[in-house]
Amino acid sequence: ASKQPSSTQIAAVKSACRADYPKVCASVPPGGAPALECLEKNKAKVSPACEKAVSAATGGGGAAATATPAGAAPAAAAPAAAPAVIALRPLRPREELFIVRSACGADIRTLCAGVAPGGGRIVQCISSNAASLSPACKEVLAPFAAR
Repeated sequence: ASKQPSSTQIAAVKSACRADYPKVCASVPPGGAPALECLEKNKAKVSPACEKAVSAATGGGGAAATATPAGAAPAAAAPAAAPAVIALRPLRPREELFIVRSACGADIRTLCAGVAPGGGRIVQCISSNAASLSPACKEVLAPFAAR
């Protein structure tokens, strides 16, 4: 827990915990170590995406890190290696619809639930939540990445 989270991990926590933070840490000013500590203490009360991002940023929280199931270890390492944002080229409406209806649908419902559709806002949301996207969604987005 003494290790400082990377800027990528902090960005992942901010985006994944946007809806959870006011519910569990309203009395703590956002940003900084106290906010992350509050989220860590309340991991049982937050969404799975937020919990995953907090665990990655805090190193899993002591004893919980040693009790991590074997299948979860690669997932914890992925956010540090994954880009914080996927830069996408401008998309046509048909391409956006394809992304929403593809393997990214579950990610969009989880990570971008409060985002109003239209104007490219949903695509912007998933591209800025790259660290939390499922591998299947990242695969769907790869052909649309800006070159």
